[in-house]
Amino acid sequence: MNIQHLKTLIAIHERSSFADAAASLYLTPAAISQQMRALEDELQVSLFDRTTRPPRLNAHGVNIVEQARDVLARFNALVDMARSPGEIAGVLSIGSATGITNALVSKALAGLREKYPRLQVRIEEGLTDDLIGRVRRRSLDGALITQPLEPEVDMQILPITSEALLVVAPKSMTERGWKKVLMARPFLRLNRKSGVGALIDVTLRRSGVVVKEAMELDSSESIVGLVSAGLGVGVVPSSRLRGESAARIRTIPFGSPPVRRQVVLIERTNNQRSELAGIFYKELLMLTGEV
Repeated sequence: MNIQHLKTLIAIHERSSFADAAASLYLTPAAISQQMRALEDELQVSLFDRTTRPPRLNAHGVNIVEQARDVLARFNALVDMARSPGEIAGVLSIGSATGITNALVSKALAGLREKYPRLQVRIEEGLTDDLIGRVRRRSLDGALITQPLEPEVDMQILPITSEALLVVAPKSMTERGWKKVLMARPFLRLNRKSGVGALIDVTLRRSGVVVKEAMELDSSESIVGLVSAGLGVGVVPSSRLRGESAARIRTIPFGSPPVRRQVVLIERTNNQRSELAGIFYKELLMLTGEV
């Protein structure tokens, strides 16, 4: 059985379409379709309902996906065990919440490439809720996210660093205090499915702050740009304030006391690839000065 075909099947389940799976695997939709036909021929079973457009996994296909994840986990563990004693090699799949990648991961990857040339780290961006689910389903070995507000069963949380959340507003605003500023103009909300978005939402509710909803965005950078154009107010991590847009913005600590978001690496407690994840984690800590 071709391991790549199993990886493709899992990608289709994760992405919900042949086209999105193809993009994530850097393949054409035609190549994806060909692989799935070959897998169905080998298994002598239909895995997709092709009466719909796009085709969707049928119940049997979904069941095979779960078995495929187990096979891939065992295969990856075998590859790790087969390397020379003391050699660090293999492929580590890490998710990263949107925005964290640019701040930390690029430098960590450069350091790991120099120290361990046979270790490959694949980074996939996404929203926190989705990344946690993919770690739980074993399609990712771990994920860099904002620490969840509620405990995650069968997961371990490894702290990396923290940063302040700031209210961002046009410099022309004269209101005093973070609450008054947020209630005075249309509120540009960060997606509540992101870790930071959920933290902001909980803080607002607990503080009794009722904002004037304007729009919900996936990117803190987009919020900064809209605020600098005078279109509203928002809350973003401090690291997002860079460039010309940031120079046109007024900032105020968010919350009383000021709220900080904790960046963590989350992985399964029974992760068979914990050694590789640990190496990546240590590199991140070195960059943040925590070790």
